[in-house]
Amino acid sequence: MSRGARGVLMGERHITVDEYTLNVAEGPDNGPPLVLLHGQAARWQDHRRVLPDLVVRYRVIAIDVPGHGGSDNLPADEYTCVGVAALLAAAIEQVTDDPVLLAGHSSGGVLALAIAAAYPHLVRGLLLEDPPLFSSAMPRGDSTTGGVLHRIAEAYVREQPEAEFQRYYLEHADYFSFFGKAAARLTRWALRWVDRHPGRPLRIWFLPRAVDVWFEGMVEYDPAFGRAWQVGAWYDGFDTEAALRAVSVPTTLIHTRWWYDKNGTSYDADGVLKAAMDVDDASRAISSLPDAELVTISGGHLVHFERPRDYVAALEGLAKRCR
Repeated sequence: MSRGARGVLMGERHITVDEYTLNVAEGPDNGPPLVLLHGQAARWQDHRRVLPDLVVRYRVIAIDVPGHGGSDNLPADEYTCVGVAALLAAAIEQVTDDPVLLAGHSSGGVLALAIAAAYPHLVRGLLLEDPPLFSSAMPRGDSTTGGVLHRIAEAYVREQPEAEFQRYYLEHADYFSFFGKAAARLTRWALRWVDRHPGRPLRIWFLPRAVDVWFEGMVEYDPAFGRAWQVGAWYDGFDTEAALRAVSVPTTLIHTRWWYDKNGTSYDADGVLKAAMDVDDASRAISSLPDAELVTISGGHLVHFERPRDYVAALEGLAKRCR
């Protein structure tokens, strides 16, 4: 058993799908099934701030995406949206007989979309939490903040350095650039910490908690997953527009708008998208979905951790539309 926020207990177990092991965490059977898919380089536990509210209303099923957490890594050429979605769909079929509310964050949102489009019998409602729709496909994906992780993952796989991926990422990502002049000092501090604590996720007690959450899943993350996005393999056989139009269930799209310059855009001076989507991407997605609601949040990308009340409210609104 794993303990979440406020003493919430989630039972973890391994299931086998197509000879791969997937790690599944489940709460008590307190309502209809709700499947949670985390984002890239994360794990199921980063939903811990919303679990106390969710486990009393749903049968929560949180799955570690292949290449993350306690689930198996895949061969590099099997990290495609279509292939990973098929494994997750098979996992959902294995753990519940009922159609689920399906919620995916970031890359998990892209996977949730793929599942809802290709396996409509499994899904009764879809929550897309700030997914990088349209923006993450190459070559555009190279000019986004998410593209930084993908470029570093591709270089790591290609170079095969001795350092663990977390340290390699800290060396190359300029992750602390948002802290201005303190960035270089923070990077040096972080590198010293991971050198003293090999195999453990970075902890920086004096920064916002969301920073630690980002690194919690990185020590178990397979960089080949990120490489697939960088080299374009992730989208082989998958069309975002077609998938959106194929969704047949009520959908809520959460779009965060935390970065805006004086002109009201989500791009920095170098043309890099500092968000998962821009306004046009979100509008295009909503217009392509047959039954959709847009929820705009002025906050960071990790809504379920940074704005748990807003996340739960969006999910409850979706659940009411599915009744």
